[in-house]
Amino acid sequence: MDDNDFGDFGSDPYEFANVIGDGDQPVYPGCRKYTKLSALVKLYNLKAKHGMSDVCFTELLILQGDLLPEGNTIPTSMYEAKKTLCALGLSYEKMHACPNDCILYRKEYEDSTNCPTCGISRWKEGKDSILKEGVPAKVVWYFPPIPRFKRMFQSHETAKSLTWHAARKSIDGQMSHPADSPSWKLLDDKWPEFGNEPRNLRLALLSDGFNPHSSLSSRYSCWPVILVTYNLPPWLCMKRKFMMLTLLISGPKQPGNDIDVYLEPLIDDLKSLWVGIRGVYDAHNGEYFTLRAALMWTINDFPAYGNLSGCVVKGYKACPICGDDTPSHRLKNGHKICYIGHRKWLPINHPYRRQRAAFNGKPEYGIPPEPLTGEEVLHMVEKW
Repeated sequence: MDDNDFGDFGSDPYEFANVIGDGDQPVYPGCRKYTKLSALVKLYNLKAKHGMSDVCFTELLILQGDLLPEGNTIPTSMYEAKKTLCALGLSYEKMHACPNDCILYRKEYEDSTNCPTCGISRWKEGKDSILKEGVPAKVVWYFPPIPRFKRMFQSHETAKSLTWHAARKSIDGQMSHPADSPSWKLLDDKWPEFGNEPRNLRLALLSDGFNPHSSLSSRYSCWPVILVTYNLPPWLCMKRKFMMLTLLISGPKQPGNDIDVYLEPLIDDLKSLWVGIRGVYDAHNGEYFTLRAALMWTINDFPAYGNLSGCVVKGYKACPICGDDTPSHRLKNGHKICYIGHRKWLPINHPYRRQRAAFNGKPEYGIPPEPLTGEEVLHMVEKW
């Protein structure tokens, strides 16, 4: 079953409101604990958690409908259940990928059967090296963010929260929200037409690998790519329901520097969002507007930072700030690389500069290696 069979439910906000209204119906007359929508979401979570097939899920829905009183609103097929969930913006795309992380089979490669870079087949090999035509060797799941951004503005409360950053005022002058950061202000100054519209979204991208099987010995990697919307108040922007999963990259090995191949559809959507998506309905103001978005920064650990940015994070030039001027030294016996010279970032009169043993025994900036006084030691302890 293809998700595209359900059509586009995002073009008409009134159609979406009708779907939500149907979802607010009790699961059966007199039921106060579950609505049609909440019951369907819980059942679908069971399907995903236990790997239930579509046929099994359809039979479960039929059985559930028979067990409940007459007049219940439980769907009777997987098609009806999926149609309701897709109307909420939960659809996804399964994209075939080269097992060697060379390309995604989309755009000009959509009909290709072999990778134009490494020549490996698109299809999975079975027994005796026989290709299973139609069964992809590798799949990446893509969850388009644009329909979900539209859904956020079709909720009255969420649409109001998305402009919270413009209505707030920083009283104490401290940074309590990303709107107080220099990056936010730089974006407003450089593109004032973007900053003048408070509904334009400011995004952050998060990505890291994890083992879904909870076993350190398992040779498997899964990389989610998540978008965070910083227009929301600080008590909402990091809530799980507003952290938007956009990509799920799974396989026996991590994508490494080839993660840019999998980010291609997301980058295309981010480019479209920067140009602007017309006809987005704002339920709070009751009007249509052109939605734009900007990716401000990424959040990840140091190895993932190297994969996403293309910077060198290992070896002699591992510092992305210093670059070729990174002060590094290879240990004679341990053969590991250590990074010295970090004393240069301290203020010129800092007492730490006098510690020869802690800084490779080389004083800098003409400060003699005198021993610390008792007051200086006490001052250092208090600062720590």
